[in-house]
Amino acid sequence: MARSKQTARRPSAAAAAAAAAAAAGEKRKTDDDHASRKQQQKKQKAAVADDRAKSGGDAKSAAAAVLRELLGGLELDAFFAQYFEKKPLHVRSNGKHKLFPRGLFSKKRVLDTIQQNELAYGKDLTICKYVKAARENFDGDGDASASRAKVARLFEQGYSCQFYQPQRYVDDLFRVNAAFEAYFGSLAGASAYLTPPAAQALAPHHDDVEVFILQTEGRKKWKLYHPITELAGEHSNDLTPDQIGAPWMELTLEEGDVLYFPRGVIHQAATDDKQFSTHVTVSVYQHSAWANFLEVALPRVVRRAFDADVAFRRGLPVGYLEYMGSQFPSDAATARAFAHTLKALVGKLADNVDEHDLQLAADEAAMDFIANRLPPVDGDAGAEAMKTSPLDDGAAVRFKDRSHVRLMMAEDEAKEPYVGVYFSSQNCRTHHMGLCTCRGGDNGSDDDGSGEESGNEGSDGDGDAGSDEDEDEDDDEAVHAAMSQVPVPPRSVAFPGDLAPPLMKLYASYPAFVSADDLAGDSDSDSDGAMGDAVRAMLVRLWSEGLLEVRKQ
Repeated sequence: MARSKQTARRPSAAAAAAAAAAAAGEKRKTDDDHASRKQQQKKQKAAVADDRAKSGGDAKSAAAAVLRELLGGLELDAFFAQYFEKKPLHVRSNGKHKLFPRGLFSKKRVLDTIQQNELAYGKDLTICKYVKAARENFDGDGDASASRAKVARLFEQGYSCQFYQPQRYVDDLFRVNAAFEAYFGSLAGASAYLTPPAAQALAPHHDDVEVFILQTEGRKKWKLYHPITELAGEHSNDLTPDQIGAPWMELTLEEGDVLYFPRGVIHQAATDDKQFSTHVTVSVYQHSAWANFLEVALPRVVRRAFDADVAFRRGLPVGYLEYMGSQFPSDAATARAFAHTLKALVGKLADNVDEHDLQLAADEAAMDFIANRLPPVDGDAGAEAMKTSPLDDGAAVRFKDRSHVRLMMAEDEAKEPYVGVYFSSQNCRTHHMGLCTCRGGDNGSDDDGSGEESGNEGSDGDGDAGSDEDEDEDDDEAVHAAMSQVPVPPRSVAFPGDLAPPLMKLYASYPAFVSADDLAGDSDSDSDGAMGDAVRAMLVRLWSEGLLEVRKQ
């Protein structure tokens, strides 16, 4: 029975004092957490600055330094020659945490992250356990929203947690993933696996990515098996003991250790009966095989062969559908003749491989990477750079982070040449490895006559920057892409084709700084000063997008 208002007692003075003390303690804890996060951010920026300083400002060299650290100082040339796509490598930390920062991810951190963010089962994390050679998933009991208390109880019941893309919330993991992307030139995803004592989360399986495992808490026992398919291009379903054979390697990852193994290597892991284990798996180089590039390049090669060689334009045999198809025998004379002709044409395709077509295919392959990679780790350091204009006396410029910029030469519908400057410096960290719907109006800016936004189809480049209409259009594009599963294109600015030489010089000069006059002088005849004006307008546009670093000479 519910108590009436009359019988409900006012808290005693002691209880009120205790509540006030608890509230004060909670405030101190919140303040301490805030200060700790500030300190972590300060350390992260210092680490990034140190990496960049050691590498002379080259982001890829800074990324290489991070990878070398993870590999225990092993030179990357040696790693790629001896291990990459070949065999596993176990790097021991000996408990000194020399490979990556202590506390990179942990049980406490995942519970804190769940408490501080709106996360959902299935979308942000999966709760499961592996019992009697079968995987059992927790579906949320009708509530898709994850809670700290519920996940903590599930840990106590022997469930494990796979937390997707923790680099969205942990700055040091953001730095690690960004380094992998900068060095490999492909997307780097991550998952954190949290497993209570005497438990196993996943059945034996293999992945379609290069795997780097960072043991961040506790320890875990691993069994690795020889691949069924070497360098597998697709991930496997759960595999049974009779499919995987005897172990290739058995090892224990202690806190602070790193393990690498190639795609296709079958693996499973379990905890002992004493320690809770947390590890982070960084995965890279998915769909980065020669076959994947051929899927992009071959349509252009076939079209060039069609235009150049009449053999590709001749008609198929009349009535070929009467003997070609899965219902017909493949050893029939007509089927063998068909296959012989096709193989001969495939052999002739090599004569029609054009370097320009390969460059265009590489541009096409790069679009997904540019649109979806992480932004620069020090991406919020641009306010200081904006204080100096590229038009100031004695100003010199360079791309702020060239690894996040790509130039693409193309023609518009009227066959007029233009240069697209595609960039990932404003990408979204929150939705990394997913469809982002929060791009808003940060993609638009005033057209100064030297360039126009090419991220949206039909853009004429004369809209006002940051207007409500522009923001609505960008939001609509992102939402439509998310609903239709069509990826949002990367941000870009387009410039007339005659600005290609100064843009190429600006790109090639990195990390050196160059002046506007130097860039204008690299163009064609400029007797009336028009090219110099165009170059300066181009630099202002790039600067307004946050793509340029400016300093006084």
